[in-house]
Parts: sequence; structure tokens; C-alpha cells
Amino acid sequence: MKQITSIIIVFTVLVLLLFSTPCISEAQHPRDSMLRNVCVPIDPCCGVLENSCGLADNDTIFDCTDCCMTGCTQHNKKQWLNSVHFYGWLQAGLYVNSHGHKNVYNTVSPGPDSRNQDALSGNSYITGTTQPADLMLNQLWIGAEKTLNTKHGWDWGFRSDFSFGTDAKFSQCFGDQSFDYNWGSGDYYSSFVQLYAEIGYKNLKLRAGKFATIMVHEAIPGPLSFFYSHSYLCYNEPMTHTGAIAEYKINDQWTVLGGWTAGYHNSFKNRFGDNGFLGQIQYQPTPDSGFVYSLYFGDHNGLYRRTDALNYGRAYWTENEITMTLRYTRQINKRWFYMIEGLWSQANDDGGQIVPDTIRKSYGFNQHLIYTINKKLSVGTRFEWLSGKGTFVDLAPFTGGQGTDLYDLTLTANWSVTKNITLRPEIRYDWTFYRNDFKPFGGGNNKNQLSGGIAAIVIF
Repeated sequence: MKQITSIIIVFTVLVLLLFSTPCISEAQHPRDSMLRNVCVPIDPCCGVLENSCGLADNDTIFDCTDCCMTGCTQHNKKQWLNSVHFYGWLQAGLYVNSHGHKNVYNTVSPGPDSRNQDALSGNSYITGTTQPADLMLNQLWIGAEKTLNTKHGWDWGFRSDFSFGTDAKFSQCFGDQSFDYNWGSGDYYSSFVQLYAEIGYKNLKLRAGKFATIMVHEAIPGPLSFFYSHSYLCYNEPMTHTGAIAEYKINDQWTVLGGWTAGYHNSFKNRFGDNGFLGQIQYQPTPDSGFVYSLYFGDHNGLYRRTDALNYGRAYWTENEITMTLRYTRQINKRWFYMIEGLWSQANDDGGQIVPDTIRKSYGFNQHLIYTINKKLSVGTRFEWLSGKGTFVDLAPFTGGQGTDLYDLTLTANWSVTKNITLRPEIRYDWTFYRNDFKPFGGGNNKNQLSGGIAAIVIF
């Protein structure tokens, strides 16, 4: 009952925020929709400020990523020797569900979304907000950067992003359980989300190290993701890569990226010898719209089956994976922004000495529709569908893991209380047309779930 009451309160606050502030006629938006919307269309912490991250007409995806990872701290960051910038933020909040299901801990599973917490725990399959009615420190983030500027020739740069909180385990090197994998316990972990160096000349840029993925729309940093919770598609993709990638800007409309990575979520230690190609093609036909096609092709030796190989020296199965996303963004007018992203992924597991050969597949789409009321307040909705076969390994007790469809409908608001403080209330409904008794919600007892919460983001 307490959880239902909390959800009603959150929804009421959301409605009041929607109607309490009148619209203004000159709400400003970032002018470069392609670059900004690859990340997120609106800077919730600063309000909607044109060119808020200082992007120029000829900036590319690397500059966009830098802006994403730095967020609105471009306005607040301290400078050292006029080249190295320091920034940070804190995101905390709570998320509850109508079932009132409690946390269930499992210290055996090494997976990032179930390590020290059972897959049936709390908010179930809403990864990243699994603790019900618990106040969570999602991100305590600090970073430093030297921005790469090649407009006049050669330059070099670097970025270091360190995160502590409940979200950090998703950006650890849990693929081969190396580097920052053992940093933390219980609900709280630490990780270097990004740690890389780069060099460039004119339209060519090279990056090497650990970096956030370029494949998905929803960003890792709290201030740059419009929603508090994340989509299923977001967690069906890699969150980080370690490797080397190059970018070349052909002209004002076309940009290409490509390079080698050590699979998914591995460090350069790469215990299982993963090799993958990560590539992307960007096309901006108009100043207000853009297409982004991303591809990963290579090895991905499993995230949940590696414990046997690492701890007991037994054979592990290998996976050959291909994952593709295609994203379209459109700044409809000064008020409305729309994004749709499609996913197709397939992994062929050779089984080895442990299990028979299998094929895992997943496909679906995620779409956002965001409306700006004024420079301090924006509202948005997300609807997604994800279909998977052999994908939902967390829920192995349910034969529905053989194939099912998941849906998510989310309504949220971003309210910039001050330049440095943002409140983000959210209400979300998830459901599945499950097959073979697949029930991922309410501790494996329900096919749907109503949930909601609120987050606060403080920039420093």
C-alpha cells in the first residue's frame, strides 16, 4: 500500500509540474540537432540553452560525446592551465513498484544486473532501478578532460570519468572480470566509465582506451539521459568498450567511424581474447534531422557463463555476435523533439563442453517524444518494444526465456530548479505478452508492473 501511495504522489507531482508553469514563446533549443540529439536533445540541468556545450558547425560525434559526458558542467567547470577541465555531479533518488516486492540478494551471480542481487529482486527487470523504496545514490561522478581541438591542425586530448554508486557496476569491466570489476560490494560499486587518450589532425581523430559506447541514444551520465530509468534496448547493448577507434568527417553531412574493441565490457587484459569491429555511419540530410547507423561484429564470450572458466578452469562457451542499431532524430520545431531507434542482435553460441549450441536473438525499437514548456521545464514520454529469444538469461527459472516480448511506457519531467539542481519525477508501466509462463515482474509472479520514482541531480 505504501508503494502505491508513493506512485500516486509521484504522478500528482508530475501533473502539477506539467500545468503549473505557462509556456514562453522563445524557448531556445540546441541548434545542431544531429550532434546534440545523438546524445540528448535537452540539457535538463541548465535548461534549454542554445549551443550550451559550445558545439560549432563543424564539430563531430567525438565533440558530441565529450559534451554528453561533461553535460552542463561546461558552464561551471574549473580550468587548470586553460586546457584541463574538471567537472562532476551527484544523482540520487528512489524507485518503487506496485507489487511491493523486496530486495533479494544473491552473492553467486557475477552478472552486472544481478551481482549480489537476485534477478527477481525489487523492481525486477527494470535494470538500474532495482531497489524498491530504497533511497539510491545512483552516481557520484567526477571527471577531467583535455578537449581535442583539430580545427587548426594537430592536437591531443584525454578524458577520465570516475563513477561511484548503484549505476557503476554497469560500466565496469565485468566481461572478463578485470581492471575495475572488484571495486565495490553490495549495492555500491566504482568504475572508470571512460579512461582514454586521443590525437587528431583536421577531420581525422583517433581514440584509444576505455570509452562509452556509441551505439545507443540513452547516455550513461545521469544529467544527459532524459529519463530516470532506462529502456530495455539500452541494456541490450554494450555500455562500454576498450579499444581504438577512428573518426573521419567527410563533409557537413557524412561522418564515418570504425575501429577495434576487445569485445564487450572487457579491459585490455581481455582474458578471453575477444575481438570485435565497432563502426558507425552518420548522415545529416537537414539541420533538424539525422540518421545514425551503428554496428558491432565479433566475439562476445558471454557475461554470465564465464564464472566457471575464471574460477574453476573449465571450458566456456564462445559467442559470435552481430548487433546493429539505426537511429533517426528530428527536431520538429522549437517545442517538439522525436527520436526512434531500432535494434537487431544475434549471437551464435558454440556451447563448448558446457551446453549445446544455441542462438540468441533480440530485436525491437525505442522511441522518445519530448516537449519543452519553457527553459526550465520539459516533459517527455518513451515507448519501446523488445522481443528476445534466449536473451533474458537472468530469468532462467522461467521457460519464457526461450522467447518473449517486453513493453515499456514511461512518462517523465525534467525541472531545472536552479542552474545546478534538476528534479526528475517519473512514472512507468511495463508489461509482457509472455509465452511459456514468462513473468518477469513482482518476483516472477506478474506479467505487468506499475512503478515510479523521482531523482535529483546536483551539478558541481
